[in-house]
Amino acid sequence: MIKLSYGSQRQIAFPSFKEYYFALGFLANSRNAELRWENNEDQGAWGSEGRIHCLVPESRFPQFFRFTAGRGSVYARINCNEYVATLVREHNFKYNSKYQDVEAILQTVPTEYRQSFQDGYGSKLNYNPVYQKNTVTNQPSSRSTTNRTTTTTTRPQPTPIMPKVQPPAPIEIVVGEKVIHKAFGEGTVTQINGSIIHVTFPMQGEKKFSNPTSFTGGFLRKK
Repeated sequence: MIKLSYGSQRQIAFPSFKEYYFALGFLANSRNAELRWENNEDQGAWGSEGRIHCLVPESRFPQFFRFTAGRGSVYARINCNEYVATLVREHNFKYNSKYQDVEAILQTVPTEYRQSFQDGYGSKLNYNPVYQKNTVTNQPSSRSTTNRTTTTTTRPQPTPIMPKVQPPAPIEIVVGEKVIHKAFGEGTVTQINGSIIHVTFPMQGEKKFSNPTSFTGGFLRKK
């Protein structure tokens, strides 16, 4: 279940859902973190040590987490079975993998928090020109000739204005209707909360999907 506080000692706490989805985007970027189930039981039950391995220093992380010491290439660790289980069950994260399926994770993000997710995903990594405001401005450079020194200044390029894209219209669907998921098979719509639909599958239980992106992205289709 999605909430704002996790762990018996509040190891992870968010002031609002905006910050929750910002952190979700940050963790979805495989350059920042990896999810690990250490010493997981062979029977498939949740292991006793669900952890987030921090691949960048703690100072780069959203400050909603309590850290423990890391080792080797891992700067620090975040220990919280409840939160790691939520990432896997509710947001399609993969554990023990070096790469996350960002599109699958994005399907679980409500429309009103998509921008927060994208801001978190690109935080301080400059993967997109919209984040040029986080880079260091180019400094003037000097070069000498025989009798004079010429200073050349490179002006920073302005941050482009990204056009707003109108979201597609939601798919008409009602509680009780049958849908087909490309991996989970046939399920039944049990609840609709705005753009989020709850679907119960015989084997996987309840999953949440965003309408219409889960349909337009090919994850769901109406039976």
